Amino acid sequence: MQLLDMYLNPQNGKQPMFKAAVRLLHNHGESLDPLQVLERLSPDMPLQLASETILRMLRARLHHRHQGQIVHSLSRAMNVDARLARVEERARYVQINDESLCDSCHARLGTKLFAMYPDDSIVCFKCSRRQGNSTSVTGLNFAKDKLFKPGWLVSR
Repeated sequence: MQLLDMYLNPQNGKQPMFKAAVRLLHNHGESLDPLQVLERLSPDMPLQLASETILRMLRARLHHRHQGQIVHSLSRAMNVDARLARVEERARYVQINDESLCDSCHARLGTKLFAMYPDDSIVCFKCSRRQGNSTSVTGLNFAKDKLFKPGWLVSR
């Protein structure tokens, strides 16, 4: 902006360097604030010289704003998707009766403590402690192999 000021309002009675100012705007205009540039333009400057460059600056600024809005909306949608997945996981339930068996040792669960893994396998508490929280009866390691359950953002 200082260099633009020097081109448009030179000291010691020199003539303004409009073509140099336009070249500066053309090369570095996208990094400058368009409103500040418009405020600094001299009333003596022919607007035809800078109109194309200023229009490009405004379009770039608008493009960056739209990109930011898109990123913000996608972020919000991913947040909603994650919250929906969390609600669905918390709403899962399993009915255990006298005939229910542990998927690992095949012992009757009845009134025993049990664990339910994210892949819907059910094991007694003893098998759960032996296998750990991250490994299922089916061999899935939940710490390494993420169980992917697509939400509404991802096609099923």
